[in-house]
Amino acid sequence: MPENIPDTTPFFAGFLQFDVQSGEIDKNLSRVREGLADIAQSHEQISPGIIVLPELWATGFAYERLPALAERTPELLEKLQDLAAQYQVFIAGSLPEYSDYSYYNTLYITGPEGITGTYRKQRLFNPMAEDSFFTPGINPGPVQTSLGSVAGLVCYDLRFPELLRQQTALGSDLLVVPAQWPAARIKHWRILLQARAIENQMFVVAANRCGTTGGTTFAGHSLLVGPDGSILLEAGEDEEFRGIMLDPAMVSSARSLFSTVPSG
Repeated sequence: MPENIPDTTPFFAGFLQFDVQSGEIDKNLSRVREGLADIAQSHEQISPGIIVLPELWATGFAYERLPALAERTPELLEKLQDLAAQYQVFIAGSLPEYSDYSYYNTLYITGPEGITGTYRKQRLFNPMAEDSFFTPGINPGPVQTSLGSVAGLVCYDLRFPELLRQQTALGSDLLVVPAQWPAARIKHWRILLQARAIENQMFVVAANRCGTTGGTTFAGHSLLVGPDGSILLEAGEDEEFRGIMLDPAMVSSARSLFSTVPSG
């Protein structure tokens, strides 16, 4: 089936929640491989499906090594394509992108045929000096896949509802959120994910990292949220590789009762 024609059959949605090792690309890639193998073995069906990885899942925020790490992004995307083909799923997660003399924190959605689409993080987190190293993206649009129209937000973007409203108006019915969200603000994480689901009447699949780097403990608690805001699946504080089947009819049902979806 062509990737630009959405399917209406149930699909698998999951996350790989792990402790991202700063600057350790090969170690982090190994965890992704192990996580995909684990999730495939633990679930009866994961295809068709989408698996979400944490923000900057391969590199972390190793600013001092950003140019060298960004050079490996094309190689990593090729490896993700191989894994996507092996499991017949889409894989979504952010990586450092270098383009036109600027660095971006870019969410890539990669399928068996390669990169399906991208979303550059719009709001950069000043307390972590992210705006000193990355350039914000502009004019976000959803990514068309065989699972439907997929919207993206990256971590701090979650606090800015207008970023998703634009994508919803363009036809999105699924949101993916890779993040490195701290445990200190875990209540905000859960509430904001539910709010984005409720106001846009869509599924939300959010992958957060766990572990500690530089004195900051990250929350874990990756989530799958239904279009009515109900929590369908939530991880704990440690590494977890999990997912569930989602029925697209839940989105159409929620929107048919009354719609809060903006017009394009």
